[in-house]
Amino acid sequence: MLPPYKAIFRGPAAQFFYGIIALTSVSFVCFQLKADNATVAFIYLVVIVLLSLMGSYFASAVLILLAVAGLNYFFTPPIFSFNIDLPQDIALLIVFPLVSFIVTGLVRRAEQAKRELRLAIDTLPALAWSALPDGSVDFINQRWKEIGLSLADLRGSEWINVLHPDERLRVADRWRTAVESVTPYENVEHIRTADGEYRRFLSRAQPVCDELGKIIKWYGADIDIEDQKRAEDALRESEQRFRDYTESGSDWYWETGPDHRFITVAGEPSTIGRIPRYPIGLARWDFALDLEEEPEKWRRYVADLDAHKPFRNFRYRVKRTDGSEGYISVSGKPVFDPQGRFLGYRGVSSDLTDAVRAAQLEEALQEAKVVGDNIAHDLRTPLTRVRIHLERGRERASTLEEFRAVADQAIAGLDQSMTTITALLRITEIEQSRRREGFSEIQLAPLMREVGDLYDPIADNKSVTLRVEALDEATVRGDRDLLFEAIANLVDNAVKFTPEGGGVEVALLCREGEAVIRVRDSGPGISERERDVVTRRFYRSDKTRNTKGLGLGLSMVAAIIKLHDFSLRISTGPCCTIEVVCPHLN
Repeated sequence: MLPPYKAIFRGPAAQFFYGIIALTSVSFVCFQLKADNATVAFIYLVVIVLLSLMGSYFASAVLILLAVAGLNYFFTPPIFSFNIDLPQDIALLIVFPLVSFIVTGLVRRAEQAKRELRLAIDTLPALAWSALPDGSVDFINQRWKEIGLSLADLRGSEWINVLHPDERLRVADRWRTAVESVTPYENVEHIRTADGEYRRFLSRAQPVCDELGKIIKWYGADIDIEDQKRAEDALRESEQRFRDYTESGSDWYWETGPDHRFITVAGEPSTIGRIPRYPIGLARWDFALDLEEEPEKWRRYVADLDAHKPFRNFRYRVKRTDGSEGYISVSGKPVFDPQGRFLGYRGVSSDLTDAVRAAQLEEALQEAKVVGDNIAHDLRTPLTRVRIHLERGRERASTLEEFRAVADQAIAGLDQSMTTITALLRITEIEQSRRREGFSEIQLAPLMREVGDLYDPIADNKSVTLRVEALDEATVRGDRDLLFEAIANLVDNAVKFTPEGGGVEVALLCREGEAVIRVRDSGPGISERERDVVTRRFYRSDKTRNTKGLGLGLSMVAAIIKLHDFSLRISTGPCCTIEVVCPHLN
C-alpha cells in the first residue's frame, strides 16, 4: 500500500496540481511570445487533454474553467480585463470549453475502455498473448503469472524455452510455417509451469491482416487441457479395460433399443463372421431356429425382457453364414436414462457352437456305442438262428428238400440282418448328405396322393380306412425322393399300428406361411414319456414289441426332416398325430 503523500499525487489533486503548473507555464511563455488567443487556446486544449489521462473528470473540468479565465484575462483584448470587445473572441471563449469538455470526455471513455479491455484480457480463462508479424511475442495477460511465467520469459522467441525439450523443434517449425503461410495456428504443447511440471495446453493463434493480406498482428490463447486429457486417458483406459474384460469373457457385445431390436453389434470380426450378421433393426427371435421347438423357453425370455429384468446365459440356435447351425449364449442388462425411462439392453454374446458340437460329438459317440450294442444284439439273434439252422441241417438233413429248407431259413435270417444294416446306412447317409445342393421346388399335394395310392391297398387288406386330403396347393424346397420316403414311413407306421376297423388321415394344411403335413391314426398313440425317444434308432415301445419292424422308421423321418430344416411335431396320448411343418414358398 502506498504512503498517504504518494497516494495524493495519483488522485485528482495530483492532476489539478500538475495542471496549474502546466497552465501557468504555458500562459507565461505565450504571454512573453505575444501569442494570439487562438494559439493559446489550442495549447491549453492539448495540456488539458493530456492531463485528463490521469483519470479525474472533476479536475479536468476545473482546469478547463481556469484555462478559459486565463485565456480571457491575459490574451483576449483588452488584456488584464475580463471584458471582451470583439465578437469572434466571444465565440472562441464559448467554443473552447465546449471542445475541451467533449475531447476530454472522449479521451476519458477511450481510456476507460482500454482499462476494461485489459481487465477482460487478464481475467480470460486462458493464457492470452499477441505477437508481431514475424511471430515474436510482445504481450501476455496476467494469467501467465499463475503458472510462473512473465513477459521476459516469453518475449520474442524466448517462449521456445518453456516448452518440453522433446517438442521444441517440432513446435518451432510448425509456428514458423504458420507465420510464413499466413494461416491460423493450432497445436497441443507441453508448457513448463512454476513447479517444473509440463502440462498440456491447446495453443491457437489467428493472424490479423491488412487489405493487402500482410500480417499486422498475431493474437492467440493457450488453454490448459491437462486435466481434460488425463480424464480422457483415464476414460480410454477404463473403456479398454472393460473391453478386455468383455472380450475375454465373450465373443462380442451388443445393444438393443426399447423394442428389443439390435442397434449396435461389435466384437471380434472373425467371430461375428461365423455367426449370422445381426441385421440392425431385427429382434433376436427374428432369426432364431428354435422358436417353435422351445416356445416355453422363449415365452419366459420375452417376459423377462418386457419386465426389464437382467438375464444370463440364455441359449438359442441360429443359422451360421456357412449354412450350418450355430449356438449362442447371451447375457444382458437393462439400461435406463436419468429419468428412469427404459432405453433397451446392453450385453454380451458367446459362440457356443464348438462346445455344443463337442457335447453332441460325445453324445453321438455314446449313441454310436449304444447303436453298436443294439446292432450286435439285433444281429446276434438272426445270425445265431442261421448258425443253429445250418448246424442242424448239417446233422439232420438227408434229402435235397431238407437242405433247401435249411438254406431258405438261413437266407431269411441273413436278409433280416441286411435290412437292418441297410436301414442304418441309409440314415447315416441322409444325416451326412450333401443333397441340399440338389434341392428344388416340390408340390406337396401330388406327392402325398402318390403315398396314399401306394398304401391304400395295404390299408384295405388290414380293414383300415386311409383318407388323403391334399387339396391345398403348397410348394416347398427339398429333395422329392427323401420327402416321399419320410411321408411313406409316417403312413406305414400309422397303418401298421392302427387296429382293424380304424382309420388313418393324411392331410395337407396351410397356415401363415407354413405348409403342414399331418398324419393322424386311431392307434394306441405315444405316451408323454416316449415322445422324445421314439425317434431314436432301434427304439421299440412295449406296445409295439410284437409288431414286425426294426425301430428305425421314425429315425429315418427325423433325419430327413432335419436335413430340410423342417420341424417334426409329435402329439401324445391315444390316436397319434404327427405333423411335419415346412416353410411355404408360395
